[in-house]
Amino acid sequence: MNKVCFGVLFLVLWASSLGAAQARFIVNDEAYSDKVSRAGERLIHEHKVLSLEILRQQVTTRAAPVELLPASHEKLEPTELYDRLLQSTLAVGTVYKCPDCGGWHFSGSSGFVLNERGIVCTCCHVLLEEDDKISESYLVASDSAGHVFPVKSVLSADTEADTCLLQIEASGLKALPLRSGSRPGEGVYCLSNPGGYFFMFSEGMIARLNERSSSEPDEHGRVTGAPGRPVLLLNITAEFAPGSSGAAVVDTYGNVVGQVASIADAGESPDGDQNKAASPSVPIRFCTASEEILRLTNPSLVKELRPGALKPAKKSKPRKAATSRVCPKKQAGAPQ
Repeated sequence: MNKVCFGVLFLVLWASSLGAAQARFIVNDEAYSDKVSRAGERLIHEHKVLSLEILRQQVTTRAAPVELLPASHEKLEPTELYDRLLQSTLAVGTVYKCPDCGGWHFSGSSGFVLNERGIVCTCCHVLLEEDDKISESYLVASDSAGHVFPVKSVLSADTEADTCLLQIEASGLKALPLRSGSRPGEGVYCLSNPGGYFFMFSEGMIARLNERSSSEPDEHGRVTGAPGRPVLLLNITAEFAPGSSGAAVVDTYGNVVGQVASIADAGESPDGDQNKAASPSVPIRFCTASEEILRLTNPSLVKELRPGALKPAKKSKPRKAATSRVCPKKQAGAPQ
């Protein structure tokens, strides 16, 4: 009898462990990117996706009313947070025609679902950065399963805070709530797509709150035109890299407290040459605070901005991508 009970218990435990193993999310970066590229190419041939050029013309600072989830008060374990973020994090990027091989490739950044009706939040520079070598590119969003959704429009944008809301052709998505009032010392997590390594999870804390003007100096270091408004940022210690732009930074309850924006190097440049990387180089990671994202969802908050603070991004000189896109086939050493 005891042997029978032991055998049944063993089978139950074995089946449970097998189910847990099958539930794990395992990423194959190359297969994922290829899947998104193929699906994007189909959408392009079916004329179901807008070109990046058309969408850039819609990036003008304005707000759009969005129904938001209430902040969550249920604390989650890191593994639970990962599963939760995996439902709401998207790879937002371009499917572009490669000038080297003539094929279609996917270059992904990040974003997150703000409303179940297909409203997605990402960075403005994900749309605005350009590569002179790419003549044809289209913006799409893809979930962790590789389902690709066309981006239909830019609903609202704040080019000074570098954040925008996109409408994608999808419904029934899992949204994340926003929470304001975060403080240094709070633990934070981020799920993003750094450098084509999709759905990377990192942990850290808020190191400080930072307010800076959104005015950008010209090549001579001079700020021209109307001064930009102060933008609230978070510096965090959770790791991210280029490709993470637009990802949600959440607290231990799964509330969005910020959005990945940029990285700066702290340290002295060798021989005073500002064109060389700082040595030693310490990455300082900047995130747009959730308070800035909330402005996009409430037209009355946008009205609180100073006169002259709203600038249509399409009148600005397009920014160049930090690095040119490389043909994956050439990068892998495939025959040309």
